[in-house]
Amino acid sequence: MNKKGQSLSNAIDTVNLPRHRWYYYKEGFSPNLVNNAIRELNLTNRDLVIDPFNGSGTVTLTCALEGLPSIGIEVNPFTAFIAKTKTHNVDEKVLSQCAQQLLHAIEQNQTTVSRWIGISTFTEHDHLEKWLFNREVADAYESGFVYLDEIENQEVKDILKLALISSLMGCANARRDGKCFKYRNNWKEDGLNKKSFLKILTDKLQLCIEDAATEIKEAPTIISADSRTYLENSFNDKFSLCITSPPYLNTFDYTDIYRPELFMGGFIHNNEELYRLRLNTVRSHVQAAWPNPKELEFGEHYTRIMKHILNHQDQLMCKRIPLMIQAYFEDMQQVLRSLYVQAMENAQIWIVVSTSAYAGIEVPVDRIIGDIGKSVGFELKRVSKMRDIRKRKTKYSGNIDLLHESLVILKR
Repeated sequence: MNKKGQSLSNAIDTVNLPRHRWYYYKEGFSPNLVNNAIRELNLTNRDLVIDPFNGSGTVTLTCALEGLPSIGIEVNPFTAFIAKTKTHNVDEKVLSQCAQQLLHAIEQNQTTVSRWIGISTFTEHDHLEKWLFNREVADAYESGFVYLDEIENQEVKDILKLALISSLMGCANARRDGKCFKYRNNWKEDGLNKKSFLKILTDKLQLCIEDAATEIKEAPTIISADSRTYLENSFNDKFSLCITSPPYLNTFDYTDIYRPELFMGGFIHNNEELYRLRLNTVRSHVQAAWPNPKELEFGEHYTRIMKHILNHQDQLMCKRIPLMIQAYFEDMQQVLRSLYVQAMENAQIWIVVSTSAYAGIEVPVDRIIGDIGKSVGFELKRVSKMRDIRKRKTKYSGNIDLLHESLVILKR
């Protein structure tokens, strides 16, 4: 079954969908994939759906709108917050009234100074050539953030907070580009300011008010935790479908990518907390001194690829990449073992993954995960190519220009 061309593996369509559009999460996949899985398995409101790498909550929101119970596990506290907030049921009139009060408070405030002035690259300071937020933007955001304490309704407060953070990032001088931020052309000349921030925030709040009319039929359970240890030690629910997309094997540190939101949203407070968060994520990056892996056997595809990579380590950008690859699949093995224990009879696991490339060879992540799934007891139903991904060229790329995303389906 080839799903290529059906736009199921990316989140582009979420920018126009109620509640999904409250915060664009580039790493997500399409709600259509979730709906396809629900229909294919003929799920009802007696079936539990889970996502152990829930991100911003595409799976849990889609299930909530369909009236299916769901559980999302997400290690990043900011993205877990997004997932939970997008499923709040609130009164439209109350949300509208509080939104107007928030906008008025920001417009009238002339004295609040951002806590982030001079911190890291968040705002301008001496000897810094580039910064993410201009002073007026940072101050306006801060005044709105402080005003949230005046809101008594927690669910309304969460929605306003998400709108504030979304508007802040919409007023940034740079945009996410892979594992880093890329500054916009003429960002200094554009001079984004308080007026720019208020325009974006006003539009965002209007979307939230409109979407509040879209009823959440079954509120999900959102758990902020390391899915590896949570599934193994604390998860006791039997499920009919697991649909998920774990971090890709691409050396991206997703905690660093969302560093501005984590800090400025108050989800972490210092670099030590950020580092601990990195240690609790799947070992798909080399930015933290996580424990070395021990498991060596992940099937014939893994053995072949690792033999090549170990014989061509001079072509790697970091000497720890072979250990990272081994650790990544050890983590995937741990997750799949735990899922097998809690899966109902005939339950399915739908996993969206991307291939990667190191030392001039493509790593068939999809095939290796399929091999791991079989080794822990699942039946491998299919591996379907979904779309090609153009690989960014570096001196370590070799001759590989295209990678691809796949859907791996396992059955209990």
